[in-house]
Formats: sequence, structure tokens, C-alpha cells
Amino acid sequence: MPKITRSVQEVDAVREQILQCAFDILAKHGYESLSMSKIGHKMKMTAANLYNYYANKDELLIAIHKKAYGMLYDKTRAAVKSAKTPLERYRKLTDAFVEFATGNVNIYDVMFNRPVKQYSDYIGTPHEKMSYEEYHSSMRLLTFTVKIIKEYRDTQPDLKPADPKSLALHCTSALHGIISLHNSGVLKQIAGDPEAVMKEIIEATMRLVTG
Repeated sequence: MPKITRSVQEVDAVREQILQCAFDILAKHGYESLSMSKIGHKMKMTAANLYNYYANKDELLIAIHKKAYGMLYDKTRAAVKSAKTPLERYRKLTDAFVEFATGNVNIYDVMFNRPVKQYSDYIGTPHEKMSYEEYHSSMRLLTFTVKIIKEYRDTQPDLKPADPKSLALHCTSALHGIISLHNSGVLKQIAGDPEAVMKEIIEATMRLVTG
């Protein structure tokens, strides 16, 4: 029987189905449970067929990262639309980030905690273009955060001058620390009221911006 040739649109549709299947496995069961064999089993595809769409797990992880960062960016963008002041915009962005991180524990884990390869590792490889697209997707959130911080700081001429990007990195690092403790369950073990501690750290990051 002659081999069926799929159109570009059909190939893209199958790639998206595989990506969504991988995303579902990761979200429900965690990084350790993600494997090409499990994806193939759920998709009812042979390994050989699966590798026609994603050359290896590295390529699939790049696609997962790009999708996840896109989701987070879209969530934060949507959250700030209803804000009426620059400070409220930053508050809503922060709340949306925390909500995404604590509501998608396994996805957040692979985005920010796992020692996966970065764009610089793929330069000069067949995955360079795809990895650059993932990198660009991840950087949109930082750029957006810096923009919102700058908008607020520009309305407060009495504040001591500070680099908005540096503030964004400080705030994100503090949020990431408390989110990681929360998501791992450690915060519940070491804090009498973990939710209160979480709110306290979030407020502390707000004060970094508001001075």
C-alpha cells in the first residue's frame, strides 16, 4: 500500500494533538510520567509514527514550554484589562501569575524548576529556530511586566529611581520562591498559616515596586 502523504495543515493538526496529549499527561501526572511511549500509547500511534511528528522528547519539551508560556502570557494580559490604574494593573498581573502557578503545579514545575535545555544550548542545532520561538514566548511576559512596572513608577516622581527590569526580576524571584514552597507542600509544613505567609510575601513584592 502506498504511503499516505499528509498536507502541511494535516501534519500541523496531528502535531497539535500530540502536544495536547503530552500537555495533559504532564499536567495530571508530572514530569516523571511524561514519555514518548506513554504519549504514543494514548494517541494509539507507534513510536516510529510519533517520531515523524516530533523527532525526540527535547523537541516536544520545547513545544510544551512555548505553549505554557503562551498560556501564562495570555492570562496575565487578560487579567490587567479591567484595571483602571497602573498600580492595579501590576496587582492584577501579580495575582494572575500566582493563580496560574498554584493552579497548574506540574506545568509550572517544568517551566521554572526543571533543569531543561535553554535556547543557548540549541544554537547551531536543528532545534535552534523552534527553541528561539519558545524563548521569545517566555520573554514576552518579562517585557510586559517591566512595561507595567515602568508605567506605575512613571506616575510616582517622588520614588527613588530604579531599573524596572531589575524590579521585575526581584519580584519574580520572590514570588517564585514562595510559590515553589507552596506547590511542593513545604510551606504547609513550616508555616502555621501558609496562606497568610503567601499573602505576606506577595505584599512584600508589591512594596518593592511601590517603594
